[in-house]
Amino acid sequence: MFGQTAILLSVALFALIGSLPRLLEKEVAESECPEPGVGSRPCTVPFLSHNPLTLRCPGALEAEEDMVHWQYVNLSRELGPGLGPGRSRRRPEPGVGAGAGAGPGRPLDVEDGGSPRTFIGPRGARVRRGPLSELSGRAVLRGGVLLVGQARPGDSGLYVCKAGASTLAQYRVDVQDAERLHVSHRGLGQAPLRNQSVRLHEAGGHRLRLYTRWGPWQECDRCGAPGERKRLGFCWASLQDEEEDREEEEEVQEEPCGLMQLRLGQALPRRGPEIRYETCRRECGSSGHEELAAQARELLGSSFFLQRGVGKGLGLGQASGGDLRVPPAWLQARSLLLETLLLDVHEEARLQCPGASVYMPVSWQRDSSPLTRLELLRSPCNGSHRLDQETGGGVYTIAGVRRSDQGVYRCWVRGRQAAAFHLELPEPPPSFHGSASRRHRLQSRRLLGVLRAVIGSFALVFVLSALAELLHSCWCEVL
Repeated sequence: MFGQTAILLSVALFALIGSLPRLLEKEVAESECPEPGVGSRPCTVPFLSHNPLTLRCPGALEAEEDMVHWQYVNLSRELGPGLGPGRSRRRPEPGVGAGAGAGPGRPLDVEDGGSPRTFIGPRGARVRRGPLSELSGRAVLRGGVLLVGQARPGDSGLYVCKAGASTLAQYRVDVQDAERLHVSHRGLGQAPLRNQSVRLHEAGGHRLRLYTRWGPWQECDRCGAPGERKRLGFCWASLQDEEEDREEEEEVQEEPCGLMQLRLGQALPRRGPEIRYETCRRECGSSGHEELAAQARELLGSSFFLQRGVGKGLGLGQASGGDLRVPPAWLQARSLLLETLLLDVHEEARLQCPGASVYMPVSWQRDSSPLTRLELLRSPCNGSHRLDQETGGGVYTIAGVRRSDQGVYRCWVRGRQAAAFHLELPEPPPSFHGSASRRHRLQSRRLLGVLRAVIGSFALVFVLSALAELLHSCWCEVL
């Protein structure tokens, strides 16, 4: 076993060295911040709500374990100098999405009341009271990596990783609302959103362009069979001065839409993130260098690369493809969830794949049949079956289960099986039918008795009334 592991590591390291130029070019092209924390300029990263928020802290493993902590600034409450056209200091209107209002290169120091505050520290130290207690309760700190479950638009802001008094990384985070998510599938002929151009009347001479900045295509969600792949795009905004000479090179200020909205202090047109799907097919074990690199990362762990500086800027120890939003492999769950669901007919079944998120390929299978989003959308027989949009297919829902829906539903995350759900609709026991019929007969008898009593009461009243009328007539004749 040890010899096989050594051979695999050797081959993987040679593959990494051979693919160094290609991987370096890919990482720089696809990531908004290939080297977070370098210099005084924060790294800008958009996220999608209802999904995990993952932030890495380079150098955290080299620092003392009890020194690393994370701080947070809700910059939606601060509009510092030099923000937006005309240096306006007007605060955003109520209801404007939270985000970081700092422009590129803005110093970390902010006004009184907006200084960074620690919300999670070493050895599980948390904030129990105050406005940061809710964020602290959803946060986990492992090896310097910050994990916030179920990110919300209100989590937008400035995140700072520190070791003692030293700043190791800074992130300006814009959590975009998944409720505004636009989903399109190439197989259905659906089109993505078009770019928008808006003239800012309150900031004369400026035009704002809203567009989708697409990430790379994720790998095909399954091998050896037709599958699907997706790419995630976030809403970005670029600010341009219309009065400048078009022939001259102008400085275009670009930020995620939530941060730009806060920066300008005015509401922008409603536009959200996007997901684009298309069908794909790949052979199993055909990923070559990337597959070997992934195996090496899983065997060694990201600490090997981070502590030794191997592959700096390559995203080693991160997700393949360089997406900083994906938790490191050594932090992802390795256990297999086995669950049996016993439901009644017409109940709703909600199957949630553990560890799944919009940032990773997720696939489903029922018994031996693959399940794809395109198949579920096209087939009228599967109208009650659907994959959720917010997590990119991490939740499989059956509305009003029927006996024909019984079976074993399995899910895979990044090619690794994560769960198996055995859906059963047991038949009611025979005694249940007998007792039900007896209860029905008893209720019928009781109802019949009540009707007899009511009819008898009416008959008695009628007879008494007739008798009283007869006696009254006879008495009148005697008189």
